[in-house]
Amino acid sequence: MRSEKFIKLVRLTAVAAACFTLSACTCNKQPPQIDASGVGTGGHAAVFPHFLDKSAYPDYRTVVVAPPEKNSSLFKNDVEIYKETRKLKGTQAWTDAAGGARLDADYMSQFFTPAYGIEISKDKTPWTYYLIQRVIGDAIDGGTRTPKKFYQRTRPYVYFGDRTCSTQEDDDKHVKSGSYPSGHSAYGYLVSLILAEINPANQDAIYQSGIKYGYNRVVCGFHWQSDVEMGRRIAAYINARLHANKEFQEALTYAKAEFAKAKK
Repeated sequence: MRSEKFIKLVRLTAVAAACFTLSACTCNKQPPQIDASGVGTGGHAAVFPHFLDKSAYPDYRTVVVAPPEKNSSLFKNDVEIYKETRKLKGTQAWTDAAGGARLDADYMSQFFTPAYGIEISKDKTPWTYYLIQRVIGDAIDGGTRTPKKFYQRTRPYVYFGDRTCSTQEDDDKHVKSGSYPSGHSAYGYLVSLILAEINPANQDAIYQSGIKYGYNRVVCGFHWQSDVEMGRRIAAYINARLHANKEFQEALTYAKAEFAKAKK
């Protein structure tokens, strides 16, 4: 009986010490500085910061199914959705899609703040901001870049000889780049998965924001619906793999602690 009480006391002391250490680290330790200079409104040619080494990613040529064939019902659905979204020209949804292609952490922080429940910023939530800033490469460089090159799917606006909601320069830049899967969708949904883990009480709104971020690319005309759906699936692969990475786990622990502190 005495030994059981002693064991419980040791466990409680260990937990208390861990909590104290985490609190102290959270207050004093700041996220590492990373080079995110290649992240902006544009191209997937940039090399982005990321957590995982290339060897950690699966071979997406085997785990990502091929895009829908042109005579399939899935492609017919892609076409129907594309045509329906052309009707959104001039609406708020079209405007949102035109301004919603940014990949930088400042924009992503602003985009997810309403759903997250507290303001996300480099100053107020540095660890959460750091996670958003750093996982872009995991989603794009490690996630969608290889299957994009492998499948080289034609983008919908190119297929129909149309224009997107963006500029002519942006359209021209993407003409020869693969459409499948969507890198924006993978990144946006990966961020939503991470933020929902930090604040599970708001998970529905956070997931919806992640889906909207990818869907904006359908509205704009850069992606088919199946592109963004596969992007979300890749985000799930990446999220699982990130959770086996110690550096990511540490950053996530600090982000959870800063959120708990901000909610007090």
